[in-house]
Amino acid sequence: MKKTTLILLILLTIGLIWATAVPSTQAQDESLLWTVPRLLSTPGIFETSETEIVSDPHGFIHIFWTETNPEDGITSLQYASFDGVAWSQPNDVYASAPDIDIISFAAALGQDGTLHLTWSEGNTGPIFYTKAPALEAYSARVWDRPTSFGFPAYRMKLVVDSKNVLHLMFINFYGQEPGVYYTRSADFGDTWLTTVWIDPDIPTYDTPNVLKFLIDDKDGLHASWYYAATDLSSPLGEWVRYVNSFDGGVTWSSPFSVDRADDSVDELRQPFPGLAVSGDTVHMVYAGNNDTQREHRYSLDRGVTWSETERVMGNLQGQALGDGFANDSLGRVHFFGQIRWPQGVYHTTWDPADPEAGWTTPQMAYVISRSPEEGREGRYHAHSVRAGTINGNILVVTFTDEATGPLYVIWRKLEDAPEIAPLAMPTATPTPEATATPATNVTPTPTPPPFAGTDLAVPEAPPNAGLGIWLGVLPTLLLIGGIFGFRMYRLRNS
Repeated sequence: MKKTTLILLILLTIGLIWATAVPSTQAQDESLLWTVPRLLSTPGIFETSETEIVSDPHGFIHIFWTETNPEDGITSLQYASFDGVAWSQPNDVYASAPDIDIISFAAALGQDGTLHLTWSEGNTGPIFYTKAPALEAYSARVWDRPTSFGFPAYRMKLVVDSKNVLHLMFINFYGQEPGVYYTRSADFGDTWLTTVWIDPDIPTYDTPNVLKFLIDDKDGLHASWYYAATDLSSPLGEWVRYVNSFDGGVTWSSPFSVDRADDSVDELRQPFPGLAVSGDTVHMVYAGNNDTQREHRYSLDRGVTWSETERVMGNLQGQALGDGFANDSLGRVHFFGQIRWPQGVYHTTWDPADPEAGWTTPQMAYVISRSPEEGREGRYHAHSVRAGTINGNILVVTFTDEATGPLYVIWRKLEDAPEIAPLAMPTATPTPEATATPATNVTPTPTPPPFAGTDLAVPEAPPNAGLGIWLGVLPTLLLIGGIFGFRMYRLRNS
């Protein structure tokens, strides 16, 4: 009996030591911590878009997307909100005329509790603008009658600063002067600054795509995009770029080349660069090479100097129309992207308090398929992943099934991030007054370009995710095998 007990204790001890020495299965697959996907778009509608997710300090997250009804060709802008417990009933806040596409849209929240919404109809505009009190945005009746202006916008992004000035950046994709353009309004969309051309050095026969535009907690403006062939004949990217402005959009830095394609034919394939800002730290994550593995550069000084380029996410590959980023209450940046293998929506975190640690080992927030042979088995093929947070500790992630929809959402609570107590939502006045001086038409003077190749700490690539899963399973298999062998031993000697 003593010998039996001793053998069992040895086996258990070996299993415990091994389990603490390597990542566990749970450390590689966190999907059980997330809700099952909830259908967010209208049942029966299979053509939807990526989302715009707006987090507010009042305990809500606001989500916008488009849906196209195949029966009448009408495209509608849909809206829903979530407080971490209950979802509002999705509702359309605007519907286009039949067969008029809403190509792009953008949303932002002002300091006064007003939600601002812009969109473009057709490949060259016009741009439309409307606004509504965030507390009542679920009702189409509270949104202002849309106004339009003739900027030739294909894609656009919108932010609002602490003075309630609207900053709009857009891509002229099909017009006579392709490029990235900027404008702003200090009177809630009544008038707009004459557009400023951000990248007059755009390469011939190229056009920008996948625009990102963010504002930091000091009202600094940050934007990124990449160039591709004008005729879209190739999925290759040619140039990933970044700019910033620290004076409210009056002057802009010269575009900084985050990465450029070299002589390799597969360089920067579908880069779809993602931009994230947390405090003074700026991140650029994008796909490079033929396997579309993720590459990363970051700046610790608001985009002035940058780290070297580093490949991250181990050997995980894939690109599915962009990635999602969200910040939690601790200032950590959360990355979400659909990559493989195993295939799924992966989640990794960057802590600005320890930049040398780099990104954490990627974990699967939603499992699509373990291998090409397994197949999806009824699971959704996540594209256009986007993310946001509620109260700093509830992560919300949206994605479309395939490239065009339907639209789904998952969420989970972070146990290691404290909740930010929600503030009472202010009520927007019917005629709010901007606190900034109305913009005048000015031509910005570019500042010297930021330089690359600094000696900032470069994060280490995380270990191979697939290997980590097997290492996590191994201690359990050893323990089961040991117990089975011991029982066979007893049977033979009984």
